[in-house]
Amino acid sequence: MDWYHMLRPMIFAVDPEMDHHIVADGLRIFNRNPQLLQKMFYAKKRANLKTVVKGVTFDSPIGIAAGFDKNGQFYNSLGALGAGFVEVGSVTKNPQAGNPKKRIFRLPEDQAIINRMGLNNTGLDAVKKRLESGMRSTKIGLSLAPSHGLNTDQMINELIDDVRKAHDSADYIALNLSCPNQVGVMSLQKPETLIELLTKIGDLMIDEPIFCKFSSDLTSEELIDILNQTGTLMDGVILSNTSLSRDDLKSTNQTEKGGLSGKPLFEKSLALTKAIHNKFGSELPIMFSGGVFDYQDAQKALDAGASLVQVYTGFIYNGPTQIEQINRQLSEAKIIHNLS
Repeated sequence: MDWYHMLRPMIFAVDPEMDHHIVADGLRIFNRNPQLLQKMFYAKKRANLKTVVKGVTFDSPIGIAAGFDKNGQFYNSLGALGAGFVEVGSVTKNPQAGNPKKRIFRLPEDQAIINRMGLNNTGLDAVKKRLESGMRSTKIGLSLAPSHGLNTDQMINELIDDVRKAHDSADYIALNLSCPNQVGVMSLQKPETLIELLTKIGDLMIDEPIFCKFSSDLTSEELIDILNQTGTLMDGVILSNTSLSRDDLKSTNQTEKGGLSGKPLFEKSLALTKAIHNKFGSELPIMFSGGVFDYQDAQKALDAGASLVQVYTGFIYNGPTQIEQINRQLSEAKIIHNLS
């Protein structure tokens, strides 16, 4: 048992949102000098983990999912802990306060979290300014989502404007089509709507790849049908977003409303990844997201066809050494494979 797991009962005694703010404040301190944090946690870059996806070179295939660094304030610090990329956001055009508190709930018996944050963020202009204000030592994805209270046409137009304004602030753009905590967003997954959105984004002729994040509550058949109609208009997919399902949970907080993340999503995301990779192959790169807690989980996701793997809830449960541990084991496995 490492030091984090020894301290975790005390950490988890704090309200989850307050805990996140404390961690964020600490990470912000090192964002302009991440080398100090890298030395403190003995994290290092490994040449055999470099991964190229759609022309972007990542130092590691393991990164941080959207929702952790919502406002682009400590991405370099997360990179110093081993993250090959950090997906900032989700960000909306204007600042949003999100839903009323309390809005984050731990489910320790299930190794899960339920959140109903409601896309709280400081707004695109502020995040863009932060991303452009200093040197970046890790690759950045920018997750964009439509603002609260828009109809479908308004969501499409706003996202197009957001991509136009901010695409050159990041290494890739993620379109959040499936946030369960904001009314109407999931309508963006409808093929006819997504075709219109992606066609108009394509007309912008931007260099940065566009990834679309889909719901974990879609079946493989539903997702394949969507991608048969839209897959050539995007550069990749993120599988998958949080879930509204509450199947087979044990924790008392299972009845809370919001998006479920963590270990219960792993098999769902794995099944979607296998299905999409089997159908579309390397033509449609996959970022795996959902319940990755350790090296075995990450390796299963990569073996299933993912090019990149995002962590979030596992990072909260396993602490700041999680990514370095996964990176080290992935690197060692590659060395052994090459020698055999």
